[in-house]
Order: sequence, then structure tokens, then C-alpha cells
Amino acid sequence: MNSPSLEIQGGLRWYAIQTKPAKEAVVEKRLRDLALEVFLPWVRLRRRVGTRYQWVLAPLFPGYLFCRLDILAAGKSVRYAPGVKDFVKFGNAIADLGVDVIQTLKERCPGGIARIQSRNFKPGEPVLIREGPLSGLEAVFEQELKESERVAVLLEFLGRRTRLVLGSEMIRQA
Repeated sequence: MNSPSLEIQGGLRWYAIQTKPAKEAVVEKRLRDLALEVFLPWVRLRRRVGTRYQWVLAPLFPGYLFCRLDILAAGKSVRYAPGVKDFVKFGNAIADLGVDVIQTLKERCPGGIARIQSRNFKPGEPVLIREGPLSGLEAVFEQELKESERVAVLLEFLGRRTRLVLGSEMIRQA
């Protein structure tokens, strides 16, 4: 039984490439070594490491990255690069992405790191502290601190409101 042949178009285009698990950075380096334009957006996440939380960078799209290439000229070298699973396909066509899609992603990822907007709280809104020694206590949202992922909240403590500065992920709606 013959499988349908793959539809391939020449010219420089952006393609999504699926990688083997946790090999995004390895593939990115290999493709850059082949002098190809690569875009691998990252996101900053808080992960528990032992008993503490730490900020780590992780791929925004785990298992995928984007590469601009002429598939007729460099397709085989990319497809068989270490860590690559395959090009993303729809049916028998390799999916190419529009330049506008990649441009929008790049605009939302200054420096290659996605800026994820946290839920906007309003000053005076009650919030719950989700982590740490004050976990479960209710506080009042005061403000989001500029150019950081931190917020100021007011906690009723010993008969007065005390200002705390916390990571924005440490609070949620009460």
C-alpha cells in the first residue's frame, strides 16, 4: 500500500519542528550551527525544588521550536538533526507558519522570554496567600510592583495592616 507523497514547497518559510522530550535547546543549537534562523520562546515558571520554590526557564511550547528555512535545501539536515522528531504536518503537507505568526510571538516574547500577564487584581480586593508560612491567610491587594513579578498586599497583623511584598503567583482571588 503506497502512502501519499509529502507536499513540499520551496522558498524560505517558518516551520514548527517537533523535538524529542526535553531536547529543545539541543535542537536549537544544532540548527543555529547549520546557520538557520531559529526561534525557541521560553517562559519563566516557579517550580518547587526540594522544599523551596525557584524561578526556572522552560520552553513556552514544550517539545516544539520554530525554524526558518528553505525545506528543499535544508529539510533533510533539519529532519535528521539529533533531537528532532519531525516537522509538524497536517495530512500530507508540512505545515508552514506565516511570518506574522512568528512576528507576533516575538513581540510577546521580548528577549525570547514570554511575558505572561498575571490576573489583574484591583486595589482593595481581598486575596488569599497560596504559599509560604502565611499560606491560607487573607490579605488585601494593594498594588502590582512595576517591572517585576511581585505584588504588594496588606495583611491584618496585631491590630494593624502590614505591607508584604510577594511573588504575584503566591496570591489568588479570595
